[in-house]
Amino acid sequence: MMVCLYLCSEVGFSGLHTICIGLGIHLVDEGLKVGYMKPLGYRYHEEGGVITDEDAAFMRHTLGLQDALEDICPVVLTPQLVREGLKNGLVDLKEKITEAFGRLSSGKDIVLLQGAYTTRQGGFLGLSAYEIAPMLNASVLLVEPFNDACLADNVLAARKALGPDLLGVIYNIVPAARESFIEELLAPYLEREGIPVLGAVPSDRMLRSINAGDLARLIEGKVLCGEDYLDNMVEDIVVGAMSAEHALRIFRKHRGICVVTGGDRSDIQLAAMESNARCLILTGNLYPSSIILGKAEEMGIPIILVSTDTFNTAERAEMIIRSARTHEEIKLKKLEEILSCCLDYQRLYDLAGIKV
Repeated sequence: MMVCLYLCSEVGFSGLHTICIGLGIHLVDEGLKVGYMKPLGYRYHEEGGVITDEDAAFMRHTLGLQDALEDICPVVLTPQLVREGLKNGLVDLKEKITEAFGRLSSGKDIVLLQGAYTTRQGGFLGLSAYEIAPMLNASVLLVEPFNDACLADNVLAARKALGPDLLGVIYNIVPAARESFIEELLAPYLEREGIPVLGAVPSDRMLRSINAGDLARLIEGKVLCGEDYLDNMVEDIVVGAMSAEHALRIFRKHRGICVVTGGDRSDIQLAAMESNARCLILTGNLYPSSIILGKAEEMGIPIILVSTDTFNTAERAEMIIRSARTHEEIKLKKLEEILSCCLDYQRLYDLAGIKV
């Protein structure tokens, strides 16, 4: 019997896509015929003339799926769809998802559904996770980023909304200092409430990084040098708007940094390179000197030029890193390693009825 497992989250930036990738790869390695669908996409992406969701397109490639992109992500929240939905209502979208799911699930042992930004997104179209899960007869696996302000609250709210459709929860992006709290207090409490805790995945800087090339593309910057080093992984953004001496001390406290500074701040640029920054973003459309470019090329540090100001650029770059996807091979290998230690696959199989 085919199993349908819906991974979703009550909040954004939960690492939902990352967990979905890791689980999908593991199930394929187990020899199962795995399908994937993102019923409601919102990360606009175009591939082969098809408007789809970036996560959906990536998962299609990663899992080697042959299903059409239109079935893998049948509904995308484009501005036009939002306007039409708010103005007139769209009554055929559920049918569109159901028909796509029927085609996609044929011959599969398991289909992984990836939720939208939150369980509630798409509610104005009748396409929230609360509505899609029963429609597709899916069991829900909640991916909850650990947050001391909420603890069990989001999980209990999801259980109230989903009832028996909630299979369990995986806590994600767990700080090292809070792992024992989950194990000793939070997980036992939820288990007593009848909610299985299937894993606690630690926060990992590698998984929350992005390569310099993708960062340059997403920030709409121009690569001035270091094209051969665009696979440098960036873990953090640091603004260089202080004295060079102070900057050097700050930069050396971080690792895997991208320094954002004005194109005219050669002192900060040199300090960043001395601190082994992974890349530099120069703002204000101000070109650096040939000396800076030559040194950066020699050290393998890409320099990216943008027209925007330093603080807005840094804010945007930080947001990009927060929502970075697990696309690179090095991150996929790291993800498999982490999940093999932190996710109770056997219990998940037993609860979901997955036969391996």
